[in-house]
Amino acid sequence: MESINLNWLRRARRQRHLTIDRVAELVGRDRTTLWRYESGSTPLTVDMLFRLLDIYQLSILDVLVKESGGDH
Repeated sequence: MESINLNWLRRARRQRHLTIDRVAELVGRDRTTLWRYESGSTPLTVDMLFRLLDIYQLSILDVLVKESGGDH
């Protein structure tokens, strides 16, 4: 299975001026789990992906287009 680059998670959180502790609180996880999601060391479930997208006010298309390198 191919892995997905999750660098956008940290950027999106910071662009919204949210701390990792605040996002962890919003999604009901601890800060270590959020750090692991952002670093890619813990798999991100589809449910958690959409919860984070909602918090960061992004759509899945925002992420896919930005991470694929543009408008191919």
